[in-house]
Amino acid sequence: MAIRHGMVESFHDDQLVVALPDLQAVTGALHRLGVRWGKTETSPVLGLGLVSDLRRVPAAVRALEEDSRPELQRFRAERAAICPGAPPLADLDLLIRGIRHQLARSFPGWEVAIGKNYTPSMVKGYPHIGGGGSGDPQPARATPGSPAAGQRRGSAAGRGVGVGLLDTRIFPDGRLAGHYIARPGDLLDPAKRTFTMFDGHCAFVGSCVLWHAPAAELHVRQVLDHDGNGTAWHAAVAMAEVAQAGVDVVNLSFGEYMTDDNAAPMVLEAGVKRFGPDTVVVAAAGNNGDVKNLPAELVREGVKPNTASYPAALPDVVGVGAADEHGKRAVFTPDPAPWISLLAPGVGLTGAYVQGRVAIEHKNRDGQTLHKKLVPFHGTAKWEGCSFAAAVVSGAIAAGTVPGRRSAREALEQLVRKPRFGIIPNDPHT
Repeated sequence: MAIRHGMVESFHDDQLVVALPDLQAVTGALHRLGVRWGKTETSPVLGLGLVSDLRRVPAAVRALEEDSRPELQRFRAERAAICPGAPPLADLDLLIRGIRHQLARSFPGWEVAIGKNYTPSMVKGYPHIGGGGSGDPQPARATPGSPAAGQRRGSAAGRGVGVGLLDTRIFPDGRLAGHYIARPGDLLDPAKRTFTMFDGHCAFVGSCVLWHAPAAELHVRQVLDHDGNGTAWHAAVAMAEVAQAGVDVVNLSFGEYMTDDNAAPMVLEAGVKRFGPDTVVVAAAGNNGDVKNLPAELVREGVKPNTASYPAALPDVVGVGAADEHGKRAVFTPDPAPWISLLAPGVGLTGAYVQGRVAIEHKNRDGQTLHKKLVPFHGTAKWEGCSFAAAVVSGAIAAGTVPGRRSAREALEQLVRKPRFGIIPNDPHT
């Protein structure tokens, strides 16, 4: 499995995602072009298939260059206009465009749904791309508490409410015991000798949800690894699984930047569409609001202070940015960003974390380690980021949800009308 880095995106360059009704047509086109593949996974719930281990793609692209040269030339020109200075298009991009053109030529008016399997990652601390020390989790001995002092709801808030938590594996902290449902593979081994700095992300996010909805039930699904990275396919499959559990709120504290062709990622969009109209999907905005003040070697080319991230920027998702201790937009929150609906406390928060030694590691944009240190943690950390602001919003919605009387959608509408808990509507013009 190979990861390719585009200008502002990363994807598996040997995989294709295809809508199930189009799968036979696409695999037929691949076969005629001489492309071979290892396996095909299908998800009837998502309505998508994943074709993996593609081989002989460069030869297929050469054939397409002869067959569809004007179309591919236009594609290159369009991409250059959208992303000036972008690296050359990957063979997979050209393969996708060429297959679409061939099938549209054979069947006028028909466009197949085909795309790449992107690699979303955890919406990391500040700075979000790596390097520096600001935003690293810091050891804290205090008991995790509400970001808005004195505003914690009663212990019954959130009772009977299910909150989907798609994140890293969760550390089985005793303070979270009884509040979550997880499979064995969704749990961290508490006996590990050393953790990564991202291993405690799910526990921290979960405690942020429980600040305002301590009686809510967290449905944990691991979609990110120890480095906070994942695949759009596995994230979407997990969304479909959680949707079948009938949760009221879903928290997605991960994301990817806009794709190189400036299109919403079809896989994450398909996952979000699995949820019913009464379920509220909350997602963290990227922490790229202050990239202009970071060293160039830390920032992926093309990422700007207002670059959109997905799934937060999808139409049916509540995108959340972070506010600082004074209720103002945190410097790392994207700006201007009309796709962000709400701002919530996301700086100086204290939450549950791992117990043990943690490798605090900083990398440049190419993934090379700049420096690394081991820091002991005792189950609690102080952290910041849009990840946790999103979780605060998820908790507030869960607290306002009363099964059978007030849906999560109605709780969200009430929260927007009468902001509380330090949550405020986002005004992209301020």
